[in-house]
Amino acid sequence: MPPIDRPPMSPQAQAQMGPPGGPGGPGFGPAIGQAQEQVGKNQIDLAVSTVEKILMGVPDDTFRTYATRAVAILKTGAAMAQQKGPQSQPGVGQPPAAGAGAPPPTQPQLPPMPGQMPG
Repeated sequence: MPPIDRPPMSPQAQAQMGPPGGPGGPGFGPAIGQAQEQVGKNQIDLAVSTVEKILMGVPDDTFRTYATRAVAILKTGAAMAQQKGPQSQPGVGQPPAAGAGAPPPTQPQLPPMPGQMPG
């Protein structure tokens, strides 16, 4: 009996894997290749594009209106963060130290959303 190079798998699994030597390397699928392309990109842009792909993949037309609005808000936030520039982050879970003349922290102002007001 000859040895098996690769275990048998469904056609769906084979489609996800891609051909050996494909964009992700030997035996890796296209998703690995895409992930490798993302290495080194800005984390904010990567997060926004990932969320956009997920939200826009939902086929419901009613939901798509809200998803489009949410993605627009995220892109606005990303643009604001890029204008602000890189900053050193305080330790994880620690609020920034407030100096004697430091103004109180402010909440970002979001555009009004239709629907029920929070109680």
